[in-house]
Amino acid sequence: MNLLRNIFAVCSILILFGILGYAWCNWEGISVLKDVAFNELIKAGIQLKIDQSRAEFQLSLLVIATLWALIVAKKDEAQLLLSDVPECLMFCTANLLLLISIWFHILYIENVTYIYSLAGGLEGEKTIPDILNSGINNPYNFQFWTLSGGILVAALTFLSAHKLK
Repeated sequence: MNLLRNIFAVCSILILFGILGYAWCNWEGISVLKDVAFNELIKAGIQLKIDQSRAEFQLSLLVIATLWALIVAKKDEAQLLLSDVPECLMFCTANLLLLISIWFHILYIENVTYIYSLAGGLEGEKTIPDILNSGINNPYNFQFWTLSGGILVAALTFLSAHKLK
């Protein structure tokens, strides 16, 4: 069981570095190349992405709270021991990925706010910069991947704390 927990810890670190490497290599700054017509469909599409990002943000908070509940669990319940190196690594990695996901959510909302402030600036009053074809959407994509990695590592942490001890 100890070998499996060590494998989980190594996989957690690899997931962290893999996702951060992906974000680093694919990072693209905000570059507004063109405006698109601003209509109800574009507005609804932007709002849908914001709502998805908010839901992922809330899921990140929920998973973080659940992870920390393992720390403060009662003596008779399954607990996470920070003195146990593999579990500590998994716990810290999951928290880091989820906190980075939250940071990407905030960055995405800031980007969308910035784009709304530019609306109508390039080609007239009924346009908005093209959000999907620029670096503006990158934080949303990275939020999804860090959240997914955080959930996976949190699942490994729960498995280790509940089943492999």
